[in-house]
Amino acid sequence: MSQGGSPRVVDFSTHLSGPLASHLLTEMGADVVKIERPGVGDGNRGLDPLIAGRGMFHAALNSGARSLAVHNRSPYWNDIVAAAARWADAVIVGLRPVDAQRRGLDFATLRVENPTLVYCLVSGFGERGPWADYTAHGQTIDALAGQVPIEWHDGLPSTQSGWRSSGAVLAGVFAALGVLAGLYRRERGEGAQHVSASLWGSAMWWNWRDLNTYANLGQPWNEYRELGARYAMYPTADDRAVLLAPIERKFWHRLCDILDLPDEWRERGSWERSAMEFGRGPEHADERPLIAERMRQKPLDEWWPALEESGIPFAPVLTVEEALRSEHAAAEGVMRGTRVLEEDVLVSALPMRLSDSAEGAGTGPLDPLSPAPELGADARSVLADLGLEGIEDELGVD
Repeated sequence: MSQGGSPRVVDFSTHLSGPLASHLLTEMGADVVKIERPGVGDGNRGLDPLIAGRGMFHAALNSGARSLAVHNRSPYWNDIVAAAARWADAVIVGLRPVDAQRRGLDFATLRVENPTLVYCLVSGFGERGPWADYTAHGQTIDALAGQVPIEWHDGLPSTQSGWRSSGAVLAGVFAALGVLAGLYRRERGEGAQHVSASLWGSAMWWNWRDLNTYANLGQPWNEYRELGARYAMYPTADDRAVLLAPIERKFWHRLCDILDLPDEWRERGSWERSAMEFGRGPEHADERPLIAERMRQKPLDEWWPALEESGIPFAPVLTVEEALRSEHAAAEGVMRGTRVLEEDVLVSALPMRLSDSAEGAGTGPLDPLSPAPELGADARSVLADLGLEGIEDELGVD
């Protein structure tokens, strides 16, 4: 470990998954060095949308890191890779297995330089199956994982409006988790560790409820909209949607009181098997229409405090903007400050805090991250750390 115990991480990855992994480690205190391609960087620098002329993903995923720019065809590439492996506690590589080997970024090559290295390969489809050499690109991962809902317009298929991919994001989370697990094992004396995280596997895992039910029962998991009258959305007088979930007996009793539902409904259902009654089936067919009628009698700003006071599980269905602007988001520190050039910006903060006391374990706003580096801006300090002073001119370092 580096001085002070912070892990040293060298990130050879690009675009989303690997950079997200190294960024999560940055937020947890790691010293992250990004090895980027001259001219274009890691792919996020010019990607829309832009903030102050820089890619939003660049600000969100590279803040707090250092940057060294070197092409994999440079005569110094192998020297830098070897030195990085020796210096690092962990290395993140975002490539197909065959490309990692071709560039000298495979586990076998790097562990020669560092017998206690934690090596993390973030690939599109893993390292063993017949798809391992497929070229992965964003949505293609989720498509092959059964995760892309389709809409048809004028005879052409398109991605459903509002859909967001899961594989690339989750792979970054699992990669960071794997690096931490690898560091823990290494500290126990287990030597070098190989972490493999795939975008496709992550997308598949995200759908774990359907996977489990298909694998065992040959059918998908439940549709939320078909769970029953007691786990459903209802309209308010001002046409807002509220999700009600009074599936435990005590909560159902409270909703019956609040909405003045028929007395004979209070004990309707069976809570013995799972302590939950969803209100599903023909014997509950009259519940949803009457609940909807009662909920229509007041606007959201009247229902919210009444439901909150009752303790009934409920949630107004907010937009992303409403959730972001809420007092709760501010209190929990959902966003974290950084800078892009001379402009103050906000980026998503790690939804987890580490502390040595219960009093400090809460969330809340975090200190700003240092700005995302200009491409190659830290070349001199990084080369010095790697023990490669003297090649700055050959690399074209200013």
